[in-house]
Amino acid sequence: MKKNLLYILAILAITGMWSSCSDNDGGEDEPEMPLTAPEVSVQNLSLKNAILPAKAVRLRANIINTTHADLQWFVEGKATSTDTIYEFSSATEGEYKIKVTASNILGEASDSTYITVQDGFKISDVKNWTGEGECRSVLAIQWVKPEVEDLLHPTDEDVFFRAWGYKWNKPQKREDTPTGEEMIIAIAKEDPRLFVIVQVDGHGTAIKGFGYDGNGDGKISIESDDFVHNKIEYKGISLTEADFTNGIYVQKQEDNIDDVRVTSEGDWWMGGWYVAYASYWLGYGEAVLEAEEYEYSNFYASNRELEDECWDAWTFSPINDAEQNILPIPRLLKAAAIK
Repeated sequence: MKKNLLYILAILAITGMWSSCSDNDGGEDEPEMPLTAPEVSVQNLSLKNAILPAKAVRLRANIINTTHADLQWFVEGKATSTDTIYEFSSATEGEYKIKVTASNILGEASDSTYITVQDGFKISDVKNWTGEGECRSVLAIQWVKPEVEDLLHPTDEDVFFRAWGYKWNKPQKREDTPTGEEMIIAIAKEDPRLFVIVQVDGHGTAIKGFGYDGNGDGKISIESDDFVHNKIEYKGISLTEADFTNGIYVQKQEDNIDDVRVTSEGDWWMGGWYVAYASYWLGYGEAVLEAEEYEYSNFYASNRELEDECWDAWTFSPINDAEQNILPIPRLLKAAAIK
């Protein structure tokens, strides 16, 4: 009888311990988050405010300070999705207001963004191609008329923006990936209208400027005067198409390539080093529709590894205290003429 009593007491003790542990793990003592009025914001997961027709941009509704809220997306006032992630696309060009609301019994909040759908310049619009392979890269050069005084704010009529294409095969080893410099050299060799000044230094190959035979007569003439910088005198240059080998001229140490002017009619030049220079921008994707999608490159073209569907754009920027740079203007981009 005593053994049975001890057995029963042991069972009851174990049961009590288990019950106590269950109560602690159940979280009954943890307070629930109180329901609050919602706050919501739109996050652009695609990081694009402009898309091609029929392409999509992914948006997410971020709900703040609430335990529950119902979502509703609207496009131009028309209700669409109730999901947290919303993919917007349209086959029709235009600017679209996309709004999301979050609501519960305590209130409602909303946020909105604008997405532009436009049939802008695409890789498939390039006409002048160099090389072969499954990978495609774009070289885009933006010239500004030399008489423009404010390089930071040129008018559309003052800008000449052209694009070339470069095809290449993806190599087996990363170190064999073609560079921005290789693309420029290959295109200049194939297109007799394009002229490039380069200089090799301890950091690689610097692109000092681009010339373009705008009237297609096979000739270009550029020149500069003597120039003094930091008490160092640089001699003026006078170059014609004969000074370029396969479209490339390697700058001599004493050459002044600042304040270069075009003396051949209908042609273009941009570049320099101490006064104004060819600034380097990188973009990615089938199309780069907004200037803000380009990122400034702090590297020489010789140090830039190409990627499939990458865009290497060059603009003419002044050097001043603020170190401002002119962004590419995608809506002005056109295909370079076929060589």
